[in-house]
Amino acid sequence: MIKLTLLKDHILVYDVEDWISLRKKHRIVGNIIGNTQFIPSLPTKLLPEEALLLLNKNLAALYEYEDVSEPSTDQSLQAKFEETVLYVQQEEYKEHRKLQIGSIIDTIFEKKRAAGDKRTKDEMLKNMVDSSSSINKNNMLWPIFLKDNTSVSKLISKETILPLTTPLRTAVFQDLWEKGYFITNGEKFGGDFLVYFGDPVVHHAIFIVRCIELETTFLPKELVAFGRLGVSVKKRAVFASIKNSNISYITLNWIDA
Repeated sequence: MIKLTLLKDHILVYDVEDWISLRKKHRIVGNIIGNTQFIPSLPTKLLPEEALLLLNKNLAALYEYEDVSEPSTDQSLQAKFEETVLYVQQEEYKEHRKLQIGSIIDTIFEKKRAAGDKRTKDEMLKNMVDSSSSINKNNMLWPIFLKDNTSVSKLISKETILPLTTPLRTAVFQDLWEKGYFITNGEKFGGDFLVYFGDPVVHHAIFIVRCIELETTFLPKELVAFGRLGVSVKKRAVFASIKNSNISYITLNWIDA
């Protein structure tokens, strides 16, 4: 059972095995919002529609934690913790830079020696690492320091996240998912969802889907704008609505005269 964590209005997945299962077994992509010094990392944030699909299919359970946002009042403990984290990041980044520069230090050494530099290879490597791996409190990855939390997670109902979406969006997402597509957030392209034939890592989106109520009216220029948007990004612009308890799709095809 995949564990979903509700934190304020965010639905998060922290476990790497759950994340792999979501992607490989269930075609749920989410959006990785964590990061290390170098690469994105967990947690993954799910769309409300993704979470509701998992809950409706009994593939996941939704939990929340109490008292996880109250900062520590012990300033000395917080300062000590931050100093420790800063030191660890500094040492880790130096090792990373040492490996990077070390892989090309022979070439650098030869060129600098030819230019009259008298330093040894080890001295050059150390100087370059020190000068290119400065991390301080202004550019470090800052942790969120919390008080010691002894509360346990509690199972909560999916009704908790219903206000985060609409029945129409939920129904459209589930219908597209059951047709075998991958679906992601479509806001950056002016829609509700982006739809893919396969995993977004190796496929481009083919549809921009905008969910509308059946009785919605548009000005002609609004239809033109959405259709032209689809053409400009090489995707089909699609309206989705519910008609007679079924999902109905209308695709805007742009044909130049």
